[in-house]
Amino acid sequence: MLDGFWILQIETPQFTTGGVCVFINGKIFGGDNGFTWVGTYAGDDRLVKGRVHVHNFDLTVKSVLGIPGDYDMHFSGNVQGDTITGTVMLANQPQHNLPVRLTKRANLL
Repeated sequence: MLDGFWILQIETPQFTTGGVCVFINGKIFGGDNGFTWVGTYAGDDRLVKGRVHVHNFDLTVKSVLGIPGDYDMHFSGNVQGDTITGTVMLANQPQHNLPVRLTKRANLL
């Protein structure tokens, strides 16, 4: 159910941004124009939780959290069909969090 190609969107009053990711067999691979995301997830047809390492490969692109360099994030979300709505937060710093929405664009097989 979760394995697939997903669009990630973050919308706040200050900005809108996003990226893409692939969920496959408990692993996540994704990124945007300045960062890659690699991590793991576990979930079912109702809830998903995971952790990703965020790598800033283009230092001219700043993090939406204002964090320089690389960092780890946790996420959790509610699954409703081909949509996940939830929150991402900086590991061990829950005050640094953002709402996220993922939309499944394709199954892998």
